[in-house]
Amino acid sequence: MNFLSHYWQLVKPFWLSKERLPSLGLLFVIISMTFGSVWLSVQFNQWNGDFYNALQQLDGSSIYRLLGQFALLISSLILVQVYSSYLQKKLLIDWRTWMTKQLTEQWLSDQHHHYHIKLAQTEPDNPDQRIAEDIYLLIDLSLDLLLSFLRSVLTLGSFITILWNLSGEMSFNLAGQEWHIPGYMVWMCIAYTLLGTAITHWIGKPLQRLNFNQQKREADFRAALIERRENSEMIGAQNGEAIERQALGHTFTFVAQNWYKLMVKERNLGFFTVGYAQVSSLAPIFFALPQFLSGAIQLGGLMQIKMAFMQVSGSLSWFIYSYSDLAKLSATVERLTVFQQKLNDVTQPQLARKPLAPNSLSATLRVQIDRDRPLLAVNNLIVKQGQLVMLKGRSGLGKSSLLRTLSGFWTNYIGEYQRDESIWIPQKIYLSTTSLKALLCYPQEQTLFDDNICTQALNQVGLGSLSSSLDEVAPWANQLSGGEQQRLMFARLLINKPQLIMLDETTSSLDQHAATQMITTLKQALPNSAILMVTHQPELWSMADSLIDLDNPQPVALGA
Repeated sequence: MNFLSHYWQLVKPFWLSKERLPSLGLLFVIISMTFGSVWLSVQFNQWNGDFYNALQQLDGSSIYRLLGQFALLISSLILVQVYSSYLQKKLLIDWRTWMTKQLTEQWLSDQHHHYHIKLAQTEPDNPDQRIAEDIYLLIDLSLDLLLSFLRSVLTLGSFITILWNLSGEMSFNLAGQEWHIPGYMVWMCIAYTLLGTAITHWIGKPLQRLNFNQQKREADFRAALIERRENSEMIGAQNGEAIERQALGHTFTFVAQNWYKLMVKERNLGFFTVGYAQVSSLAPIFFALPQFLSGAIQLGGLMQIKMAFMQVSGSLSWFIYSYSDLAKLSATVERLTVFQQKLNDVTQPQLARKPLAPNSLSATLRVQIDRDRPLLAVNNLIVKQGQLVMLKGRSGLGKSSLLRTLSGFWTNYIGEYQRDESIWIPQKIYLSTTSLKALLCYPQEQTLFDDNICTQALNQVGLGSLSSSLDEVAPWANQLSGGEQQRLMFARLLINKPQLIMLDETTSSLDQHAATQMITTLKQALPNSAILMVTHQPELWSMADSLIDLDNPQPVALGA
C-alpha cells in the first residue's frame, strides 16, 4: 500500500494540472488503439480457425480469399501498433518535461532547497540522476505497464469466452463416478498461470532492493568519474593518476558486486520465465489433444484453442512477464519519493528583516556549528549605503560561515540581522558551460542587457580581450585562469548592480595592483551599494571605510 500511495503522490500533480488536457487526449487515443489492437487479435483468431480448416479440406478458393483478409488484418495491426508507440512517446516526453520542470524548480527553488539539504547532510545520493533518469523511468515504466495491463484485461475478456466455447466439456471417470467439467481449458489455463505467478514472485522478490541498489551504485560511479574529470589538472599536477585509478576501481567494485547479485536473481527468474513461455506455446495443444484425437475438433479448432489459450494465459501471466519492470518501478518510486520528502523537509532560515536605511546591513548574532558549538559572534555589525566594510581574522574562525548566515544560507545562528537584497560571491566560483554573455549577466537573463554594457564591464575589469567572445559557448571554468575568473565576478557585479554585496576573498588570486584596481572600480561604479568583504590581503585594508578584526571584533575607522 505504501508503494501505491507514494506512486500516486508522484503522478497526481501532472494529471491534476492545467497542462493535463492535451495529454488526456493522447492517452484516450492510445487506449482506443489498444482496444483496436485487441479487436484485431480476435479477428486473427477467427481467421486462424477458418484458414487451417480450409487447409485441412484443401479448399483453394477459401484459402486465397483468407490470404487477402490476412493482408488487410496485418496492415491494420501494423498501423495501430506503430502509431500507438509513436503517440506513447509523445505523451512520455510531454509528461517528463512537466515533471522535470516541477522537480527542478523545487530543487533549485528561490529558497535554496538544493543548498540547505546539502548543508543539513540530508541530501539523497545523486539528485542529478533522480531528476534526469528516475523521472524518465517512472513515466516510461508507468505507461508500458498501464497499457500492457489494459491490453491483458481486454484480451482476457475477449478470449476467455472464445476459449470456453471451444473447450467443450471434459468427461472422465474417477473413483467410479462420472465427472463433467465445462470449459475445462479455461480452468487448466487459470491453474497453470496462477502456479507460474506464485513461483515468479517467490524467485523474483529480491529484485526490487537489488535494482534500487544498482541505480545508486551506478550513479555513485558516474559522480566519481565526473569529479575526476573536473579536477583533472590538480590530479595531473600531483601525479595522482595511480591513486585515482585505485579509488575509481574501488567505487566500481560496488557496482560489480551488486550486478553479480542481480545477475544471479535475474538468471534464476529467467530460467523459469523463459521455460514458462516455451512450455506455454505447447501446453494448450497438450491439454486439447484428447479432443483432437477423438475427432471432436478439427485442425482449425485446435489452432484456435491454441491461440485463445495463449492469449488468455498471456493475459493472466501479465504479472510474471512484468515482474522485472514492476521491481524497477518500485525502486524508482522509492528514490523519487525520498528525494521529494527531503526537499519538503528542508528547514528554512529565519528571513532577514528589511533594514531601516536602504542599501544597508546590520547584524547582532552568533554563528554556530550546531546548538552546542558556537563558532563566531558579531555585535552591532553595520554596513551603510556606499560603505565598504572589511573583515579580517585567522583561518577557520568562521568568516565564510558569517557571510553564509548574512546571505540567508546558514540556519544555525542565534540573533538577527537586517539587510536589503544581496549578492554573495563565495570563495569557490561557479562558471557553467554557456556563453560568456550569459555568465556576465548571471543570475539574470542575458537578453536584459545590451552587448555594449557587457563589453564596457569587461574593459573595466581588464578583460577587454574577451569582448569579441560574448556569444561563444565554452567551458570557461577551464579556459580562464583563477585571476580572470575573479575579474569576471567583478564584471558581473558591475552589470547587475546589487544593493548589497558580500565578497569572500574574491581577490585572492589577484596581485596587489589588480586587487586594488578591482575594489576601486567597484566602489566608483556602484557608489550607492553597501559592500562587506572578507580578505586576508593587508594591502587592501586601507581602502575600507571600516575594518573589523574578528579575532578582536571592534570596528576600526580608517576613513573620514
